[in-house]
Amino acid sequence: MMVNIIRTTLGVLILIPVFLLSLWKRKNKAVRSSTGAHTPEEIELDSVPEYEDVSHTAAQTEDPEEQEDMV
Repeated sequence: MMVNIIRTTLGVLILIPVFLLSLWKRKNKAVRSSTGAHTPEEIELDSVPEYEDVSHTAAQTEDPEEQEDMV
């Protein structure tokens, strides 16, 4: 009984530093990857808009009488 308690205690005491070491390595890896050489991406601006003014096109397709009813 006493031997099992000692084994369990030693096992836990060994696992704690291993767990802390793995957390420390993950933290260092994350810091290195975020502070590494980062090249900003170039953004190309289109001169042609992808979306048209929907309200303008809808107003053209409706009847003038319906437009007057809306106002």
